[in-house]
Amino acid sequence: MAKAAPKKTVKPAAKAAKPGRRPAGAKTTKVVKAVAPAKKPAAVKAPLVSKDELRAQLEKAQNTIATLRTKSREAVRAAKAAAVQIVELEAKVAELEKKLAAQAKPAKPASAAKPVKQRGRKAAVTGDAEAPVESDELTSAEAGTTAEE
Repeated sequence: MAKAAPKKTVKPAAKAAKPGRRPAGAKTTKVVKAVAPAKKPAAVKAPLVSKDELRAQLEKAQNTIATLRTKSREAVRAAKAAAVQIVELEAKVAELEKKLAAQAKPAKPASAAKPVKQRGRKAAVTGDAEAPVESDELTSAEAGTTAEE
């Protein structure tokens, strides 16, 4: 018996490419140039330095290190002193702000107690309503004192 040949699937037709675009299946080929072998630089020998010159360089480097350490210590001390000063100044500012706030509080109630004059027609109408009303009627206390007389 013969084996059945596998069926080939048919891909649907691809969408038409937009003008100015390459088809999806097209790949560009890159031109690869042959890489030239890297040339090794000739070994450069360090100039010979005598022991005396090396000792002089070492002493100079050690002096530089000592100087930098001293400067670093001084800078740290100055930074600490500045930090202390900053804290003191911030405390002083906070204290002054509290004093200013305390001085401002009494001024506000005094200005609120002062009546504000209103201008205009509506103010005159509402002002009349707020004025004490004089009535012909006497209160019970006043009536009792006048009746006894």
